[in-house]
Amino acid sequence: MLCLDIAWLTGTAFLARDPSDPTPEWPPQPDRIFSALVASWGLGGAKLDERAALEWLEVQEPPRLHLPESAHARDTVKVYVPPNDAKRDTVLPARRKRQERRFPAVALDPEAPVHLSLLWQAQMPGKHRDALDALARRTSYVGHSASLVRAAFREIEVPPDGLCAAQRAPYHGRLAELEALYKRHMDGEANARARPAMRRGTRPVAQVAARAFTSDTAHWAVFEHAGDWRPDLRAQAGLAEAMRLALMEAWTRVHEGTAPAWISGHEPDRSPARDAHLAIVPMANIGWQHSDGRMMGLALVPPAVEVSAWAASGPAAFARRQAFHRALARLGETDGEGRRILTLAPQGGRSWQWRLTPASSGLRSLDPARYVRGSRLWATATPVLLDRHLKSPGPPERSAEAKDMIRQACARAGLPDPAAVVLSMHSAVTCAPSARPAGGNPRWVGWARRKSFGGRAFVHVRLAFDEPVSGPILLGAGRFHGLGLFLPIREGRA
Repeated sequence: MLCLDIAWLTGTAFLARDPSDPTPEWPPQPDRIFSALVASWGLGGAKLDERAALEWLEVQEPPRLHLPESAHARDTVKVYVPPNDAKRDTVLPARRKRQERRFPAVALDPEAPVHLSLLWQAQMPGKHRDALDALARRTSYVGHSASLVRAAFREIEVPPDGLCAAQRAPYHGRLAELEALYKRHMDGEANARARPAMRRGTRPVAQVAARAFTSDTAHWAVFEHAGDWRPDLRAQAGLAEAMRLALMEAWTRVHEGTAPAWISGHEPDRSPARDAHLAIVPMANIGWQHSDGRMMGLALVPPAVEVSAWAASGPAAFARRQAFHRALARLGETDGEGRRILTLAPQGGRSWQWRLTPASSGLRSLDPARYVRGSRLWATATPVLLDRHLKSPGPPERSAEAKDMIRQACARAGLPDPAAVVLSMHSAVTCAPSARPAGGNPRWVGWARRKSFGGRAFVHVRLAFDEPVSGPILLGAGRFHGLGLFLPIREGRA
């Protein structure tokens, strides 16, 4: 059995998943390790024997991972650094404008001889032994260039216990793909960057660990319109924030303490929550031939990790689940008919009344099941708010950059790499509003923006997968506010 041992020499591994994600990637996946070996191959002169060794390695069954030492994520803080851009007016770092950066990292034991091992069910061929050893010796970092490592191949007979499956591994042709992308990038194509490989290990990966939001609709809390004024679907972000604040207030009344991070979206120090938190999504009359686009209600979708904790046996799990339901029961006030009425007034605007939907409602627009059924084709009911600003100069490059963001968002959400990503200003879901106002219309008829959204672009998306994928699918920077919500579609209709 072939084994690659890696140790981070400083006891800190800087391993960013994506510029928009503050959590580090741990353990680093085999695709990242393979890319580091490819970089060592290129810096070492691109020798033919080392290329052959890498091509042999990429076609092996995905390795399994062993973590001899424990690791914990460090708090990620914002720092402001001068960009490496020679086109600016000055090359002096002290005089450049600073840009926000984050460096997600995990803390490791600096004295440990090995922090991560990759194990392949294969014997190292003698003809590749020297080449692989040379590549490992020249690999000086994995992740950020400050993540200095020591790496070495060896052979073992008995694998250790506690192995876990790979989620992203190299595949046949990965070396050639990386080589071609590097050449295009050096030729001036700024968006020629490698996407994460999506080849998985042979051992199954737990669904709860891979997906952010629960697909068990029994745990969705659905509210429906109770009369009076009805808001436009494009007001979703403000309504979601008002609902979150109302739930946090109800939690405080019931439990005499602040709401947990999975509800509030913030850690106790007010920094953004490190893990997925509650999503508040719209329930609208869209997707059918005679839909009218009306907002019918809101649904509260708990994160899958929290629902998994509720499913555990014992009184602690039961109390944790009941704490959420007790807060839901205290939302709003009781009217003269004995109904619980929740009044939301987003940003001081007109109020919108809601009531908890009974199980026998019968309104198809309020049925969460339509958002989770499996399908190969998905389309946005609400547009995706891109994770960061587009930096490319022209429309083709900007489109390619946006598609790359969508693919990265799919990977973070535990989805397979889409076979196709199609971007549009208009939705493929009947009666869903466009991503941007039509020409000549005022900006206020567009989608409501929270201050944290900034000026990032909205875009409608269609995804095609090789195999059916189950929902819910929520992508982009506004996913916790109900933006980037997808519906499965068949023959162009949701």
